[in-house]
Amino acid sequence: MCVVFSGTMFQLFGLPVMLRVVGMRAVWFLVPITLLQPLHWGLIHEAIHSRLLPKRRANDFYARLLSIMHWLPYDATRFGHLVHHRFSRHCYDQPDVYYGHFPYFLAWLGFRARLFGGVYLGLLTSPLIAFMPVTLGARLMANRIPIVEEGDEQIQRLFMSLAMNESKRRRTRREFVMALALYGASVWSYGAWWPVLLSAMYMRGVWHSFADNVAHHAVPMGERDRSRNYTLPRPFQLLVMNQQLHLMHHRYPAVPWASLTSLDVHEDERPRGNYFLAAIRQMDRAYPIRAPLRLAALKAEMPLSPDPAESRERSWAA
Repeated sequence: MCVVFSGTMFQLFGLPVMLRVVGMRAVWFLVPITLLQPLHWGLIHEAIHSRLLPKRRANDFYARLLSIMHWLPYDATRFGHLVHHRFSRHCYDQPDVYYGHFPYFLAWLGFRARLFGGVYLGLLTSPLIAFMPVTLGARLMANRIPIVEEGDEQIQRLFMSLAMNESKRRRTRREFVMALALYGASVWSYGAWWPVLLSAMYMRGVWHSFADNVAHHAVPMGERDRSRNYTLPRPFQLLVMNQQLHLMHHRYPAVPWASLTSLDVHEDERPRGNYFLAAIRQMDRAYPIRAPLRLAALKAEMPLSPDPAESRERSWAA
């Protein structure tokens, strides 16, 4: 956390000083700043699962501080991530599948816009819903979740409840204003060099957007847990906090990130290639793939829930 806090504050207020002193040569500092972004998100992710710090109040406080510095709405991010765990690869969570609701060309362009920063931009602007009237925010959430397969109605109700939760709306508004003030002060500090800050934020957004669905991309609906593990060289494992072992994380969400590599691996949990190459494959021109909107077929492909006895046997506590 000290590394991430120091790196982010340097990006926001130290780099503009360096730019004034040494000029464009200071732009090279964007390389280590960009490399810190996966680590920054990894810390927020650990906090979402209450594993960042042992005391809940401290865990929540630093999670919100990290989210403000990353410019992410913590309540919405936490809510969306936990719903993703419970309803992995449901219809609202299939950006690489085209169901024919609008022209394919628009879906093809939208998928690439999503990869090149669209996911992060959506998260960045999502707190604006908390400033809208409750009924309008709930309606927007309802329209965001299509009803295609079993469980989608429950997901829709969950997202509508998020938009109507007054305490979360209040916290979201407060933290959005704090993030806006922090980055506004940074823009003032950069002065004429403000495009450097914008470039750093765009690189953060591209990484966040590419990493968002890489472990689930092109995974068949009938595959258990609808996720996969990938390989990474050891130094990069630390940098991404073992996010390449996403299938293991889905099956054992209580296991700390540093212990995922020590778990016994079953045959279906073996890595399916390099993590970075899998991220790049999302740009293949075949995506999003065309899929007929057949509810019965989708229900037939839904995987069975994991055996509770097996989960208990292989749990972190055991």
